[in-house]
Amino acid sequence: MSKYNWTYVNENEKPKEEKFKYLCEYYNVSPEEALKLGTRSSGRKPNLPASKTCDPVNNMTFEDIWALKERKTVEDIFDFYIDQGAWASFRQTVRHFELENLHKSVYSDLIKSDMHIVEYGCGVAPFVTTFLKEANENVKFDISLSDVDGSEHLYFAEWKLKKIIKDRNLENVNLYINPVKPKELPKYDKKIDFLINFEVMEHVPSPIEVINNLMEYMDEGSVYMENFIKHERSDDDDLGPDLQSAAYQRNKYYEILEKNFNLRGGRPPSMAPNETRFWVKK
Repeated sequence: MSKYNWTYVNENEKPKEEKFKYLCEYYNVSPEEALKLGTRSSGRKPNLPASKTCDPVNNMTFEDIWALKERKTVEDIFDFYIDQGAWASFRQTVRHFELENLHKSVYSDLIKSDMHIVEYGCGVAPFVTTFLKEANENVKFDISLSDVDGSEHLYFAEWKLKKIIKDRNLENVNLYINPVKPKELPKYDKKIDFLINFEVMEHVPSPIEVINNLMEYMDEGSVYMENFIKHERSDDDDLGPDLQSAAYQRNKYYEILEKNFNLRGGRPPSMAPNETRFWVKK
């Protein structure tokens, strides 16, 4: 499995219009503004615009948004992804600007027509976005997006994919929204052929519950692309949205994977904790 450069887009680079065109249209910003609002830097307090589905969020760091309330309950943790407004829409779009080679390698090597693809914790659905932009017009996909119910990035992802499907006349692509609620994990109407879970599990209150739920929809041969960023855990530390409960369940989560899947690509978690891995259901 190839390694990829995880550095961020240089803010001084002038972005190509088409890279951010959906973001620009939805939030009525220029490509230069989109890049600035989505580029990571320490202590930044971007003035994030409103949309038809969220209010503006101004002059707050990511940590400030987390600290708006005590994030002790699952409901309060889920509210964080609503409280941040368009933060993830901009941040993830810019973050994945450089990762399109990773997206395309998955598309060319693993994604086949007639699959049911689930992007879980999808954010702005970067992988599915690339699939649909690259696919030929006759391709057949069922696509399901799952993320926090009511979150702005899920609204944006749904709008964006519907627009791509319409603009490219992808008549055989079906899009479904299967939101995650505080006490209700998603249900899917058909088996999952390809599951994408990219930089998600460290933010999930119970990764064990999530993977056990998803495995119910996976048959032998189903492919699972995942990573799970490892954070040192301490009972005295607040890891913010990188949850302590997730850190404590990480080892058990990988025990479940190793029992139920064969590693197809990438190194074992013990060798490369933060690497993206591909598993095949036994």
